Amino acid sequence: MPIQVLFHLSENVRPCDVKRMKKAIRTVADDYGWVDGDISVALMSDSEIREINSKHLSHDYATDVISFDLSNSDDFLEGEIIASVETADREACDHDWQGDDELLLYVIHGMLHVVGLGDKSPKKTKAMREAEQYYLGLFNLVSS
Repeated sequence: MPIQVLFHLSENVRPCDVKRMKKAIRTVADDYGWVDGDISVALMSDSEIREINSKHLSHDYATDVISFDLSNSDDFLEGEIIASVETADREACDHDWQGDDELLLYVIHGMLHVVGLGDKSPKKTKAMREAEQYYLGLFNLVSS
């Protein structure tokens, strides 16, 4: 069974390019050797992601993306990605692209965490940024 991707869009955010994000998620999963799995993606407002960040990570602020690897087995990938549409829309101008492009970056970043990449050291952050650039490049996007 291929990677299943389920999206939830909060009623507090604008419509988003879900098809492109699904393609990115499945591409990352495939590249990292995952054949079966379920990935849940929630696209939310800043206030909604702040509530989740506070409740689950004890960080009382809004953020761009939160991800959780929920896998309990070596052959079935399970994860959750939560991203802020409002933050994406606000930050997109820094890269001279659209809000959906910034949101795609957040979803790719979250998915890279789900498949095991980290960013808590300079070496890991460098690898994460390189992977992000690679996947953005597949969609003809370049981040500054």
